[in-house]
Amino acid sequence: MGIESLLSSAYSTASSSPYTEKAASLLLAGKGRTIMGLFADVTIEEKHKDEVQITEHPVETGSPISDHAYKIPPEVSIKVGWSESAGRLNSLVGDSLLSGSTGLVAIYEVLQTLQDKYTRLIVSTGKRLYTNMIIKTLECTTDPETENVLMIDITFKKVNIVKTSEATVLLEQQSDPSKTSQVQDNGTVQKQATNESWLSQMMGGAKGGAYTLLNPFGS
Repeated sequence: MGIESLLSSAYSTASSSPYTEKAASLLLAGKGRTIMGLFADVTIEEKHKDEVQITEHPVETGSPISDHAYKIPPEVSIKVGWSESAGRLNSLVGDSLLSGSTGLVAIYEVLQTLQDKYTRLIVSTGKRLYTNMIIKTLECTTDPETENVLMIDITFKKVNIVKTSEATVLLEQQSDPSKTSQVQDNGTVQKQATNESWLSQMMGGAKGGAYTLLNPFGS
């Protein structure tokens, strides 16, 4: 099964509703740490971040005024590791993104593909379940101690998906159809002569793109 088919199948099993997310978090907390069904050999650290943005407006005298606040999409940073047995482990637990793949390079390439395609993921941690998460940063560390393993620092951020729709409003339901109705083709419109303003007459009218000032009291 290809990566795209696995992602589609896994994502269809979860809803992006915040109520479903909270309920699943209570039921699945501590039951297993996965990234869209992908199991790591070890999870070293998880950092959950929830933040509220408070707007500030500077004033001439005194402290800035704060009159609004809104919730910033949550983030979670995870430090995980894989060994050469990661592919076999994921094959045993069922269909996952690494079924049949045992190389560390394959794991890294799968994570890069998920990031490059802005794939919305379901991330299950020890204390919380997240949906609609996109890989924000992906860091791989290799040193003498981690030469033969894959150590990854991943930061996920939730994206809020909205849907737009169009509605047709009848002319009789519009308060000012001349401003809010759709553009209509009325055919060819003839130009209409307009009266010249007194300012234009005093200035002498347009001559080659410029105006000549005339003395209204004579020369």
